[in-house]
Amino acid sequence: MKNILYITLILSVFGCLKMDDLPFLGEKIEEYKFEDYEGESEITLPSSYKIADSNIHLIKLNSKLPDEATGETIYAVYIGNINTISKDTVIVYCHGQSKHMDAYWERAKLLANTGSKNRYGVLMMDYRGYGLSTGKSTEASLYQDVRVCLDWLDTKGVASQEVVMYGFSLGSIPAVDLSAFYGTATPNKLILESPLASAENLTEESLLIDVSPTFFTSLEFDNVEKIKSVTQPFMWIHGIDDDYLSVSNGDAIYQRHGGTYKESHLISGANHSDVPSVMGFVNYSEKVLKFITR
Repeated sequence: MKNILYITLILSVFGCLKMDDLPFLGEKIEEYKFEDYEGESEITLPSSYKIADSNIHLIKLNSKLPDEATGETIYAVYIGNINTISKDTVIVYCHGQSKHMDAYWERAKLLANTGSKNRYGVLMMDYRGYGLSTGKSTEASLYQDVRVCLDWLDTKGVASQEVVMYGFSLGSIPAVDLSAFYGTATPNKLILESPLASAENLTEESLLIDVSPTFFTSLEFDNVEKIKSVTQPFMWIHGIDDDYLSVSNGDAIYQRHGGTYKESHLISGANHSDVPSVMGFVNYSEKVLKFITR
């Protein structure tokens, strides 16, 4: 997977390009399939994890930056009973790079069924330029797109102490930012899987030449700095054999966490995208459940 980054960096050197667009090359689709999706997925769950149609709610939200006249349409999906959402614990799942909600559907289902069938509500979104969401993502819009999803939960009466932020890979960027700076309704717990330390760190790890990372990108994605402002309980999961975002990324974040409680789970034999599979779905769910309910 890092070969993509190497190629981009080479093109940046010889073509005077920056890599700012690389994290936001989302895949577009014509419609969401969810339970009927037959495309590529990182994990495959047993049929017992299936979500009933009555618990699948497609949502359209307007995400507007301060300098925008109308904003963009962000698509999200809520897994759970809308009628009881104000009484439920909700996991806000921020997915990774390139793919859309259908491709991450199995992961969202796994979280919804953590502990028991349909135990948790799960809210997942497609950032701008992903899936059916309109527009083009930037670092600023990434934060805003997830923010409007948290705002939606607030309008539904979900208490902040019942909100758990979960960021996978690229999704760790808005997950950390909003856990630190969302405001009065700040999420109560934070889970990061295979997170990125910062754009600078990723570029430095990938460079084969002695050039400042700022030559390639103006992105910050500064999780290592922002995590200092996260005081909520924090869970970090990372594959030891991750060759895309090395364990050093997660460790740098973990060491700087500003709270009093944190736990780490380094998974032997796991790469970037297969942590739940390598752990085993039951083992993975047990660890997530124990953290959420502690």
